[in-house]
Amino acid sequence: MKDKILSTLTQEETLEKILDMDRLEDHEWVWINRDIFLNICYNIGLDVEMTETEIEDALRQTEDYEIIEILTEAFRKREYIPIDQFQFSRLETGYKPTTDIETAIFVKENYYRKLFIRLSKAFDWMLKAMALDTYFRMGLDYKSLKEVYEDLYEGNIRILEDVFRKGEHTYLAGTWKHERKTDELYFYKSGEFFCSWAEGAVNSKFEEHIHRE
Repeated sequence: MKDKILSTLTQEETLEKILDMDRLEDHEWVWINRDIFLNICYNIGLDVEMTETEIEDALRQTEDYEIIEILTEAFRKREYIPIDQFQFSRLETGYKPTTDIETAIFVKENYYRKLFIRLSKAFDWMLKAMALDTYFRMGLDYKSLKEVYEDLYEGNIRILEDVFRKGEHTYLAGTWKHERKTDELYFYKSGEFFCSWAEGAVNSKFEEHIHRE
């Protein structure tokens, strides 16, 4: 029965039918989680072939990610981008992330670009943390922290996209891993943990060293 849900969902051509909406493009962003999986099953007509009890039993056997992966592919085809809900909550006023259930957020591509411009400002502290680690621990031939920051990190949206899509960014022997729930950045060099960063500490230390140079 689980396979019936997944195969029917994969074959369904329109997100409008899956989500019971008139036009997907009228929505800048859409959220998906287990709370609406039963509705989705009814929207794609599974109630014709299965009873409600059978659908509910099948959904209990289905992992959240199995349905979300199928929907992610469908959203990508319609030029919607998946974004982590904890980061989305920092950018979209009024959205509160769900802590007891996995929620996927899909954002219209042009709105996504606007969000990342804001994101680059809101999370500039991550780029400063990377600059600090690169300058003090990577042994590169830079004369100042400011030079490292301006050359490698300042306004680098690509790095932030890397962090928010994969949860980490790697440069040479260094890897920074982002803990989304606590909003901390962990630095590893050659696989060995060195330090963790939070926004306030980063900004303070960064400014302190910049003023010394």
